[in-house]
Amino acid sequence: MRVTLPLMYGTTTRDILNKQDRISRLGRDIASGVRLHNPHDDPAAWAQSLDLQQTLQRMERYQNNLNFAANMLSVADSGLNHMHDLLVRATEIGMAANTPNSAEEKEAFVEELDQILQELAETVSATANGQSVFAGKPVWNETGGQWEWEAARPDEDPLQVALDDAGQTMTVSTDLSELIPKAMNTIEALKTHIDHEDAAGMRAALQDLSDAMEQLRGFSSTVGTRLTSIQRRQDTLAILTAHRQEHLSELRDTDLLDAISSLQTHQIALEAALKSSLVLKDLSLVRYL
Repeated sequence: MRVTLPLMYGTTTRDILNKQDRISRLGRDIASGVRLHNPHDDPAAWAQSLDLQQTLQRMERYQNNLNFAANMLSVADSGLNHMHDLLVRATEIGMAANTPNSAEEKEAFVEELDQILQELAETVSATANGQSVFAGKPVWNETGGQWEWEAARPDEDPLQVALDDAGQTMTVSTDLSELIPKAMNTIEALKTHIDHEDAAGMRAALQDLSDAMEQLRGFSSTVGTRLTSIQRRQDTLAILTAHRQEHLSELRDTDLLDAISSLQTHQIALEAALKSSLVLKDLSLVRYL
């Protein structure tokens, strides 16, 4: 094949355009810090980066779920401890009242029990992230003269969060629908027994409060176990997320040292190609003349 000046000039021109395009893309990569802008930049790396981004999005959702669950359970843990303290105080009042007392002392005992009931109702009604921590709240039924439970969600639909791709879930609300109304009605009964100086009634109420405190300790243990599990999952997920983010960065981000070195090499090559192009132009002009 005969190599003519026009053929050489055309080849040199294409080489110059290719180098200019490469220099432009390297400059873009250096300026943005990202080397993958389109699938054709690196099809294999582009596909891997999309898969990693989807994985990271799922992991972010699970991390949000874990944070939500941890917040709910932390509020529950604090609330259960406070409820236990309130029942301890109610028990102390009942024991103190089960001795000879003046009318003023009995009235003071009943008033403090009323305050405990109010504080219990406020504590159990706690919410976190807009959701009921204890799956509902106690309400006073004026007609029936007793505390009842107002559920926040249907029994068949407890508040749960997804934990992983395997479909594992965790119930994050703590259902006190049976315990709390019974405990609060026991305190109401204790108030009546104190007014009537009913020693047997007070002893029965104190036993019921003791049973309620034992149940609260059981709930606290369950919540504590769930919190520990959540925290382990959070730590593990944070490690996995960091690993995948690092891999994504390796695929997508610009290696600045390599890119700058390549840019300088291409700039030198472009200068040489431009000089060659000028020489070919001069030769072509001489032949024409």
